[in-house]
Amino acid sequence: MKSFKTMIWNIDFFCNLRCKSCNAWQGKIFFPDELVDRHIEEMKKNGVKIVSLTGGEPTLNRSIESIIKKLKEHHFFTHIATNGTNPYVLRRLFPYLDAATISLDSNIPEEHNEYRGLKIFDTVVKTIKEAKQKVKIVTSNALVTNFNYNKIGEMAEFNNNELGIPMTMCFPDQSAYYFQDFQVSQDMIRTAFNYAYENYNRHVFGNLKTYYKEAVDYIDGRSVTRCKAGENVLYTDYRGKVHPCFTRMEVVMNKGPVWESYDNHCSECFDECFREPSLERPIEEAALLSKIWWYNHVKTRFRRDSARDGGRIQPPLVAE
Repeated sequence: MKSFKTMIWNIDFFCNLRCKSCNAWQGKIFFPDELVDRHIEEMKKNGVKIVSLTGGEPTLNRSIESIIKKLKEHHFFTHIATNGTNPYVLRRLFPYLDAATISLDSNIPEEHNEYRGLKIFDTVVKTIKEAKQKVKIVTSNALVTNFNYNKIGEMAEFNNNELGIPMTMCFPDQSAYYFQDFQVSQDMIRTAFNYAYENYNRHVFGNLKTYYKEAVDYIDGRSVTRCKAGENVLYTDYRGKVHPCFTRMEVVMNKGPVWESYDNHCSECFDECFREPSLERPIEEAALLSKIWWYNHVKTRFRRDSARDGGRIQPPLVAE
């Protein structure tokens, strides 16, 4: 049996927003409570080490606090991908979270609100600032769209300087997003990721530099690292079935307690949550995690102390 590392666990198909690239608000389906304990036990037995809770909007699942407590009891590394609009629930989760990614699609409030369908920018910003005081690893995540693809530098500056967090970028693949209300071209996607790659040391990003390069290579038709969805990273849907990824939903791997293996040779998409864990660059990954932690916590503290002390306190030299 191959050793699985990361699980993308969809605990609901429901959302409180009306994003232009997603139809999760149309559903109201939650992961069955009666399957939670069994699924956690099976993840542990099948080699999962990292669990990312997602949706829909995962904080709308009434059992999320219980789920995340159980994950920590079983010593998983816990992560949540959230829209940041439910701070009251998130506060209860912070003690059990190792990492959090909070969606922020623009540094311009009106743009973010229009894309997300509600006036939530200020709430999200407050949630990010609170989260980085409570959680080890905090980043924002921007889906590349037709309104932000040429503003990656501005958005990174806002995240870095105003919020004190790195910015990650999500590849808008047709297999994962619902494009009825907006369109984004391959040229737009290339512009965004090429900027991040070429300016990687100018800003603080939360993705691997290699991921940005391979996103550009993928668009240009060049060879990229083999996707290891189904091997290094898996997907559990909101009904309790384990699949290799979003595009191989016909493959069900958890037909028994010992999950079936999957040898992936697909290159049909570039979904971030499957492609980036496929890269297997442990030194680059470790350096990035250390950099994010330092930026979230140490650099923010130095900035605050320096301002209080009239600028005399200087941070230590850290490679960025």
